[in-house]
Amino acid sequence: MTGLDKPVAAFLDRHTEVHNFIYQTRSYLELWLPMLETNNRSYLTVAIGCTGGKHRSVYIAEQLADYFRSRGKNVQSRHRTLEKRKT
Repeated sequence: MTGLDKPVAAFLDRHTEVHNFIYQTRSYLELWLPMLETNNRSYLTVAIGCTGGKHRSVYIAEQLADYFRSRGKNVQSRHRTLEKRKT
């Protein structure tokens, strides 16, 4: 299972530390995105990592992607470790 699966997401969702990390990262990005857009930056890469690369980082990246998509941002999410497992 990965951070894309409901049981893993439900487990991580119960931890205040995870919510705090998402909130702090989201706040940081919300602070910088307008300035980057004003300076005609066409994209921003955000990388989230964790020990195994399939639980916390995947869940957090998806939470951030969903948040910014809901605010009209064009977001692409990629999970390198999960992509490697497919091959």
